[in-house]
Amino acid sequence: MTTETASTARAPITFTAEPSTDAKYTTLILPLTTLVSDLKQEPSHPKNADIPAAMPTTGASPVPSSGMATQRPWFLRFPPEMISSIVSFLPNKDVKSLRLTCKALGEISPFSSSRVFLSANSLNIQVFRAVADHPKFRHEIRDIIWDDARFVLAPLIWETVHPSIDPERMEINSTEGCPIWFTEECEENRYRMKHRKYRDVDRPDHVARQHQMDAQMPLKACWKYYRQLWDDQRCIIGSEDDKKAFLYGLERFPRLKRVTVTPAAHGWLFAPLYETPMIRAFPYGFNYPIPRGWQCDPVDCRVVEPLPWSEATEDYKELWRGARIVLRLLSQANKHNVSELTFDSKQLHTGLNLLIFDRPCEEYNQFAAVIKRPGFRRLHLSLLTGSSGDWTGFQSGLFRQAVSLAKDLTHVHLSTTFNDGSHSSMGDPPIPLKEVLPIKEWPNLSHLALSRFSVDTSELMDILKLAPCSLRSLDLEFIEFPFDELCLAGLLERMREELDWTKRDQLSKPTVTIAMEGHRIWPGRFIKLSDEVASFIYGSGENPLDGADTRSPKDGYGTNHDLFEAEYTRPNVNFQELKKLGIIC
Repeated sequence: MTTETASTARAPITFTAEPSTDAKYTTLILPLTTLVSDLKQEPSHPKNADIPAAMPTTGASPVPSSGMATQRPWFLRFPPEMISSIVSFLPNKDVKSLRLTCKALGEISPFSSSRVFLSANSLNIQVFRAVADHPKFRHEIRDIIWDDARFVLAPLIWETVHPSIDPERMEINSTEGCPIWFTEECEENRYRMKHRKYRDVDRPDHVARQHQMDAQMPLKACWKYYRQLWDDQRCIIGSEDDKKAFLYGLERFPRLKRVTVTPAAHGWLFAPLYETPMIRAFPYGFNYPIPRGWQCDPVDCRVVEPLPWSEATEDYKELWRGARIVLRLLSQANKHNVSELTFDSKQLHTGLNLLIFDRPCEEYNQFAAVIKRPGFRRLHLSLLTGSSGDWTGFQSGLFRQAVSLAKDLTHVHLSTTFNDGSHSSMGDPPIPLKEVLPIKEWPNLSHLALSRFSVDTSELMDILKLAPCSLRSLDLEFIEFPFDELCLAGLLERMREELDWTKRDQLSKPTVTIAMEGHRIWPGRFIKLSDEVASFIYGSGENPLDGADTRSPKDGYGTNHDLFEAEYTRPNVNFQELKKLGIIC
């Protein structure tokens, strides 16, 4: 969703059923993916030939013991350079499968992965350490992604410093052989999968997920496997093996630049955000309550209110276990090159507790120590602010004080959970931007993103006028305007009229991207506008936004996206047009 490069001003996009520019590769890529699917069923050499010796082989298929010589794949008749070029268009998981089909393809398709996963799971830790011990692979790692979601034996509700549990939901469903809450969550998964698809035609990804759903394991078996995951997680937390592995990674990955912590790694059923080793090893048809990290509402998926950090128990703070470990170790370790830190909720109704910044505390001091390091350049911070319009964590001044120390920042992305629009009728004040963004302290800033901010238009304009000339991209996602009836449409008008951006040369004009929820709201889905905005601000195009509507642009403007479903992308047009394009039925 983030745009970080400047683009030229163009007229609004007209969507047709024309194929993309990459379509010319389809005739080669589709046979290749078919080849991958076919050949990986009968590998001609051991499955783990190019995986470090310590790499676990959970989920590996047995190698057929056929005495017959296998026929040389037809695809190898192409020149190696052509094969390598085509392979570069494949997802990394297919490249891995392709390497396992035969020695020749393994040599032509070099393995390349710049990221490694970590969580409170023994399989993830084994793979993490195997990569860290590999003489070649460890030098390629630039990003550690920490899955901070936790398996639970009951859905906990944190309305006070102590959690509450509904005892009725803990009872065993005698028919299914598992707790009632587990049965309900698995049924909810089926409902969500159906309704996320809605009227879409059957795409390949839909078919793949439906096949898993049709092959769903008995719930009793699902519960048994889930308990094993929970038991393993409990052991890892008790031994702190994930913490030790992270510290080991800081020592072993010399090119490590970024650490990402997210509660959303599991995505949705059969559609994870990240295919971690643990998730890849799940049994086919495994239905389970999707774990979410940090503080969130496991029942109604509503925005929860953060509890005062200074009064919180250690159990409550441990909801952010991975995030706290990362802050602690990055602030204490001297020999690491991490210059980018991401705490990303992926639009889920959660984030780091904003009240960490209400008054000095250990986590605040660690955060400040990390981002003030020389060369620290990128901060992506999702904050749990609740939905009441109480900005105590910002008003203390500690947040501004901390981010003011990061003099080398080039990329800043801040998001809150203030997202339901209720503040407009309640008259809650907007976020005090001047207490949040010390824009003058970031002379090298090139990218600024604000997500789910309630703002005063004039104050936002003041911030943009103070932005350095280095700014190349601005993202405004799900922004609300409690005191401005013209909302986003009025903001774009003022940007065109009052900012000097229009007078800059083409390469220096910041790219402005708008994200809106649309009128059919699902977590992770949004409408994105960029070229249309550039056409209006820098050219003679029409304003793509309509008055006070902050949910959706004018019909025909923008593109629909889904953070958890890349294949969902489609133009923002009515149902009739989508049907003509063959996207829905």
